[in-house]
Amino acid sequence: MNAMKTDWTPPLYAKTPEERQELDMIFRTSHDSKLHRLFSCVNKETFDKILDAMFLKAIPSGEKVIEQGAVGDFFYIAKSGRFDILVSRDGEPPKKVFEAEPGFAFGELALLYNAPRNATVVATVDSEVWCLERTSFRNLVVRSSEERFNEKKAFLNGCEFFTVLSGGERAALAEVLEEEEFSDDEAILEQGERDDKMFIVRKGKAVACIKGDEGEVEVMQYSEGDYFGEIALLLGEPRKASVYAVGPCTCLYIPRETFSRILGPMKNILERQLEKYSHYQDALQQAAAEEDLGEEAEDKKLEDEEDGDGAGELVVRLKSKVVHRKRERRVTKELLVQKLSTATATGARRIAELQHHRMQAETEEQQQPQTLEERVAQDFSKAALVEPVDAFTMDATELSLYGGLSLHDKFTDNKKLHFFNNKGHATFKAQGEDQCFMWTGPSTLQHNTDIAVICQKGQKSDSDPCPNQDNWFMHQVNGITIYGVCDGHGPFGHLVSFRLVQSLPHLISTNPNVGKDWPLALKEAFLAAQADLEGLSELQNINMEASGSAATVIVHEEQTVHVAFIGDCRVLLGSWTRRNAGIVFCSQDHKPEVPEEKARLEEAGSEVRQVDTDTYRIFFPGKNVPGLSMSRSFGDLAVAGLSREPEYRKFQMQPSDEWYAMMASDGMWEFMDGEEVGKIVGKKLHLKGAPDTLKTCVNASRKRWKHVCGDYCDDITGVLVKWNSRDLDIGKANHSLNVKVAAPPS
Repeated sequence: MNAMKTDWTPPLYAKTPEERQELDMIFRTSHDSKLHRLFSCVNKETFDKILDAMFLKAIPSGEKVIEQGAVGDFFYIAKSGRFDILVSRDGEPPKKVFEAEPGFAFGELALLYNAPRNATVVATVDSEVWCLERTSFRNLVVRSSEERFNEKKAFLNGCEFFTVLSGGERAALAEVLEEEEFSDDEAILEQGERDDKMFIVRKGKAVACIKGDEGEVEVMQYSEGDYFGEIALLLGEPRKASVYAVGPCTCLYIPRETFSRILGPMKNILERQLEKYSHYQDALQQAAAEEDLGEEAEDKKLEDEEDGDGAGELVVRLKSKVVHRKRERRVTKELLVQKLSTATATGARRIAELQHHRMQAETEEQQQPQTLEERVAQDFSKAALVEPVDAFTMDATELSLYGGLSLHDKFTDNKKLHFFNNKGHATFKAQGEDQCFMWTGPSTLQHNTDIAVICQKGQKSDSDPCPNQDNWFMHQVNGITIYGVCDGHGPFGHLVSFRLVQSLPHLISTNPNVGKDWPLALKEAFLAAQADLEGLSELQNINMEASGSAATVIVHEEQTVHVAFIGDCRVLLGSWTRRNAGIVFCSQDHKPEVPEEKARLEEAGSEVRQVDTDTYRIFFPGKNVPGLSMSRSFGDLAVAGLSREPEYRKFQMQPSDEWYAMMASDGMWEFMDGEEVGKIVGKKLHLKGAPDTLKTCVNASRKRWKHVCGDYCDDITGVLVKWNSRDLDIGKANHSLNVKVAAPPS
């Protein structure tokens, strides 16, 4: 029976004003991306009817809300309590795949597709759910989706560029068109950026401008039904002009990868009526040439892989500042664990097993340098400090990337790159300073993972001898992905952060509690990393009394995101869903004025002193040193009461959730808080992808530094992860990492 009746009247269930407001807020603030995809096309009148048609139901602990295989009758939103999502496959016993909390929705698939329930949902505590009956769901929600689809199809019918398509092709395209709103003067496209989207103005107006020697000059105006950016469907060239909204403007857009997936390459479409699209002839020829080059490159890659494991090909193509390191002989896991356990248990600042090497180094010690610049230069002569450490490599590692050290970094210079690519696990392509790695990794998400990295030198003074003290890593091993950002400080902070980007992922992935007790695994790994730093300080005669590093780590394991952090290196989790680009979590810095932190520091003998409005620092009692601004940090051996134990958080992400994670050093957050960065990222990720979005954030933070501090600017590092990206053109891979690396020497 067809539930879509024209004479149907929606039910009305009585609610108190407080209940109605609470239900409305669940829709607006839920972290469940399904809610926003389902109801984003609903207008206010229909949304009010949906609120009216929902009723509250109590679910006792242990009761099944939904049973796999049953006929779908209701759509549910959890109001309170907790629910296990269980799935049985091939006759096997049900397995828990997710844990739903208040604000999460379930039951929509059976109602959308008239299919049996595909999972069982059981309340694990006494709970409550908001319910929407099947007929109401289809008449209010599904009908609104169909109306929006028809609107989009009508726009395509009136767009000259797509008149070459058949009615069926335009309908297929209408199903995947995205929509975005822009405020007055907001950039829709920016000249010089690489993008792959075509836009159609749905409401409002826009203007195109080209930047020249005398500023921007207006060259084109667009109104409802006009389109721009269509060359992006053919080529991936930088944009020739910027396009700005004139007043509020709403655009439909389609990425090239989505277009090609639905209808095939755009050049094949235009060639159907080539005489009508003669002004695209040059672009068509260039697109064909690029396609031929791509095929030749792929053939060459296959030939190289037949000759070896793929590693050699990467060495040739990488710029000289990108270091590909072959595997070396390493110490056994048992020996490393013994070293770290000994250091942790005794608190000693040396590693007994390496005492012989230390004594040998002391006999060869050169005259002590007189200046910091001389000492930094001398450290670069020690491979143990500035080159990859063999003890931190593992056979199980599929892909490992982290920043290197360069002696003469200048302002805005990118970081050198070290990477380990086990048996050609990842493919690689380079374009200018951008290096892109693509690979297929374990994933429970519905779409791809888009990762971007920028790590650039700041400017403390014209004579600052220290290299970029920030660093980062990405490590995929044993089905998990580990991301990290380290923000070094003090004269030798660059050495601390470089050691941490190697030791932390290794110590995390080899901890025996991984997958069993993540808070304990991360805590033990952080403490072991500190013990390793203490041993390194003693062995290599590095003064870490006032040098250290903050750090943030994310572990992505199936549908769980684990977060651990110390210091002022923040992490921001959020949703980039168009109708709910909000913040899920933003970490807070570990500051000495926080009561619990202050109590620990003072009990250990340190003094916490206010030095400015809302600014506190840690000092030796009665002295003006060292003045550390954070209460948890790696290194900083002279500060009593400093903690290296990370704060831990855990988040459950559904396979369809459109989430992102921004991990950044203090240079990003100094003049931009989490809410402001979240607004930029949540909006830009719809259109720009992770690399361009991260670039926007870095540029925005650097402009703040310029405005407030003049020529002074901190090092800035960001790692941005976009989950469930649907517009990545990466072939059969499901992960892409784009990193800006140091240019080759001139």
